[in-house]
Amino acid sequence: MNPNLDHTFFVGWAIAVCVLALIFGVLHLIAVISALRKEYRPSQIVMLVCSIIALLSVPACLWGWPGNLDSLLMAIGGGGVCGAAFYNGRSAAEKSGDKSLFHLSHHIIRFVFVLILVFNFIWV
Repeated sequence: MNPNLDHTFFVGWAIAVCVLALIFGVLHLIAVISALRKEYRPSQIVMLVCSIIALLSVPACLWGWPGNLDSLLMAIGGGGVCGAAFYNGRSAAEKSGDKSLFHLSHHIIRFVFVLILVFNFIWV
């Protein structure tokens, strides 16, 4: 097999994973800034900090920081985002009294996406 082809695939895969992590971090950063403008909750600060930590996984991957720092940053940042979003969704549904506002499937999909990113950062 051609070694240049393997290298090209690896670089392309790493860039794709970084782009997906960047999209994840930026979308959650926009969401939490929007939510903070409406109402302050401590869990939103957790989500803000964890979004920034998740974004740090991109330069960690691209610049080759030592070890699996990129996957660790994504696990901490993504896990924090998932936990804060779950708490915010559940508390908003309880506050309004409308249980239909809480969508468990949305949180499961977010968590699975974070797991996929973490394992891909380990692989690249």
